[in-house]
Amino acid sequence: MKKVDTHSIKSDEYDELPELTDEMFDRAVYKVGSIEKPTPKRRGPQKTPTKIAIYLRLPHEVVEYFKSEGSGWQTKMGYA
Repeated sequence: MKKVDTHSIKSDEYDELPELTDEMFDRAVYKVGSIEKPTPKRRGPQKTPTKIAIYLRLPHEVVEYFKSEGSGWQTKMGYA
């Protein structure tokens, strides 16, 4: 197995490093170990939230009523 150069770059050596360009990033290959992997996918722009998160205290009876309605009781509360 080949030894890896573990040279640490000192602050005065930063000036010698080339500026990274978009072309360099386009040619870049994503690897895990020595295995080439496809470029990781990125999430696109997210939808604007249609609901608002709140903290709400309700009487026990109200919550029990909606829970007794079965699955989706929280959604049903939102429409009530």
